[in-house]
Amino acid sequence: MAITLESAGVVRQKTRAYTRNPLVFYALKSFFLQHSQRRNNADLQLVEIDDADITGTDGIPLADAAAVVYVLWIKKRATATDAYFKLFDNATVDTTATDGRVVVPLLEASEDQIVLFPQGLTMASGVVGTSHTTYAGTTDSTAGDAGDGFVIIGAAGSS
Repeated sequence: MAITLESAGVVRQKTRAYTRNPLVFYALKSFFLQHSQRRNNADLQLVEIDDADITGTDGIPLADAAAVVYVLWIKKRATATDAYFKLFDNATVDTTATDGRVVVPLLEASEDQIVLFPQGLTMASGVVGTSHTTYAGTTDSTAGDAGDGFVIIGAAGSS
């Protein structure tokens, strides 16, 4: 998926539709306040994550060009089957272990996790999201066991 940036304010508005969890709300509020001060409110992109998409072979490209990841929010569906959501620095696949950058455990039914990178996490090749059944494994999670959510990214060089 190509990077399509829009106003950080628009991205902020879109995030409000995803969660009513006050911790997530205030974490996002803090991020956007910091982003407006330190990054001059640079344009961002909200990339949605769907459980059914990320559980396929090779994961799903979230950005097919260099990008900077600022926020990852993921919520597990109503299953207690262990899943590990991962981000890879790759434009197309999740198969190169050395490209792994982020692992977020989703171990309890309906739990959500938010990860903030205030300075940005540079992804030189692109961003691929996937879910595996173990922390260091490569076996894809089954649809329904992973999670839904979003990643907020910026243009390469914006960190």
